[in-house]
This record gives sequence, structure tokens and C-alpha cells, in this order.
Amino acid sequence: MRPGLATAAAALLAPARALLLPACVLLLSACAPPDADRGFTPGGGAEPAAATAPGTPARPPGTEAITAASGLTVEIEWPDEPDPVRSAVIKAFARDFTAQWRAVGTSGGDRSYVKGIDAESSAYQDAVTWVRGFLDDRQSARGVAKLYALRVPALMGRGAEAYGCVDLTGVRLTDQEGTALARQPAWLKRPRAVYLQTAGLGRGDDGVWRIRLYRHADYPDELAKECQR
Repeated sequence: MRPGLATAAAALLAPARALLLPACVLLLSACAPPDADRGFTPGGGAEPAAATAPGTPARPPGTEAITAASGLTVEIEWPDEPDPVRSAVIKAFARDFTAQWRAVGTSGGDRSYVKGIDAESSAYQDAVTWVRGFLDDRQSARGVAKLYALRVPALMGRGAEAYGCVDLTGVRLTDQEGTALARQPAWLKRPRAVYLQTAGLGRGDDGVWRIRLYRHADYPDELAKECQR
């Protein structure tokens, strides 16, 4: 998730310095320290994509292109995560990211994003505010939003922290008919369009992982710099 409008930005995400807090603060539940052997690697540690013909966009192995709405795609680079619990957390994180862009791309017609968020958490209001900001300004989006370097640095019991790199340089704001706006905001341009997104998640009694808390690190934060390619 990323603040799409100046009016919604302040209400969306806490300052990047919150990422420096212990993971236990982010998770709203008991947790363990991040694994020492799972350091942050830009691109999720994927090997460089093979050379392609001129004009053909290269996609790293394991990349899935999901149509969020007409003209709006979310590209997810799935990591090779053998642990089934961590894999479930990563999928919940990526599903939430995709669902929120689907809500934007359908002008609020698709509200499936609320299913992936704890309704009693701060994340719920953050997400609703973000989507509503587009609707209030009668705006939508087209293009390609990328999510990569996905991992789970902290996990214990029913609490987990997940994060991934986001690249919105391929996204353009449009009106609700799909026509690109003449002036595009700075958050869709480098360096601000590439940042680190984190989330605290909790597993409910039904076994489903849901978002409880959002954080992000913007450039020039060192964590955001690691997402640059």
C-alpha cells in the first residue's frame, strides 16, 4: 500500500523510523528476533533475468503478473520459501497489496481488500482511507505495480512481520475513465516510487493471516535504498 494522494498520506503510514523498532512492537503480539541468516537482499536474491530481445520487458524467474483491473497489473516476484507458514504470510501480504490496487482500479467496485485486514486494527482504517482518497478525487490508476524481495523476518505463534520492495514507476494516475492525468505526482517517480513496505500480521482463529499494521521506508532511508535496482 502507498499513499496515493496528499490528503491521505499523513493518515496512512507511520514515519519510516518506526522500522527501527523491535519487531515485537510492530507485530502487536509475541514474536522472535529476525533470523540472523535471512538478511535483506534486493530482488529477493533472484538471479539476474536472462537477456531478452530489444523492446521485450524482462521478468525475473518466478514472477506472476496479476490483472488487478482493466489496464492495471500487479507483478509479484515470488521467493523460494520452503517454510509453509512463512509462505502463507508472504501470500497474505502480497494478496493484500494486490487487492488494494484492485479496489483503486475498479473505482471502489471491488472491496475484497477488507477481507485481508484485521477489522479492529489501525491497518483497516489506513486501507479504507487510502482507497477512499482515490474515489473522492475521482481518480484511478493504470500501468504496472511491482512487488519483490518478499520475506518474513520475524515469526512466532500467531504474530508475523512481512516486508517487500515496491516499485510504482510503471503506474500512472488516471481519471475514472482511464485517461492519464497531465501531471503525475512525485510518489510515482524515482526515487520515491521505490520503497520498502512492511506489515505486521496476525493469524486468526480461522487460521487466516490478516494485516494489523502498516509501515514503510522511503528514500533516502537505507532500507529503501536496498530496494533500488
